Amino acid sequence: MVSGVKRDFACTLGQALSACARGPAVTVTLEAGGADTYTQRAIPGPEPSQGLLRHPSRARANILPDVTAADTPEWAAIADSAARLVATAQALTDDDLHDASALPGWTRAHVLTHIAQSADSRTGLLRAARAGRIGQQYPSEQARADAIDSGARRPAGIIRADLDRAIQECLTAIREHPSQLWDAPGISLGAGRRPVRDVLPSMRRELEYHHVDLAAGYQPADWPADFVATELSQVTARMDRRADAPPMTLAGHGMLHIGTSPPVDVTGPPAAMLAWLSGRSDGSGLDTASAALPTIPPLG
Repeated sequence: MVSGVKRDFACTLGQALSACARGPAVTVTLEAGGADTYTQRAIPGPEPSQGLLRHPSRARANILPDVTAADTPEWAAIADSAARLVATAQALTDDDLHDASALPGWTRAHVLTHIAQSADSRTGLLRAARAGRIGQQYPSEQARADAIDSGARRPAGIIRADLDRAIQECLTAIREHPSQLWDAPGISLGAGRRPVRDVLPSMRRELEYHHVDLAAGYQPADWPADFVATELSQVTARMDRRADAPPMTLAGHGMLHIGTSPPVDVTGPPAAMLAWLSGRSDGSGLDTASAALPTIPPLG
């Protein structure tokens, strides 16, 4: 759920994207594996260059799409996440786009190409469901990887335009999807056959996690509180079920109990906790009462 969603936005996403493309800078105001199934343990990304938007969640242009009474809170949250990411992408120079991201081996062009393709893959699942078919998100892991590598070599302007198109089409497909078809099946990479309603949380994860992975000024502290609360609960539960991770449970707001020997209680801001668990932080900002943070596997 998103609280305080504004319902008097001045422009649509398409108008906003055009405005971003025309202007050299964007000014904004915020209220805000991992993506897919493969989050990598993060390597600290480069410092933002002079051409990058700094702290886009603290100063941004009013580029959010119109939200109507008919829109669900889930759609509004995805649209909000998308608008912030697009603002960051439009503020990157061409050179910035081909610099390293926070994901090992990927440039920012790889990250934006992946986000666009992941949006397209979810649009495809929804369109297939509407046509009475069972869609498949990607042909294979290798096909996805090859498409990302190939797409990342395109000119910067084409990468940005493709991101804008893919996000707009995905938002439209979500908004127009018939309510009676949300339980229709689709085949997701890694998760297998699942109801297409999984498109909603998974698309938001793509946008929020990979926005941080761009290493372009957006930080875990900028994640929306509702996103952090939901993801922290789910990620903790996933880790607790894994044989290669220590047992862990959320013991309260900003407290994580890890059942190592001896056990460790980790406290700190929930966003910092999620950043560590998802491989996007080394645990800076977390307190363990002098104990060492345990080693945990990549989110996967």
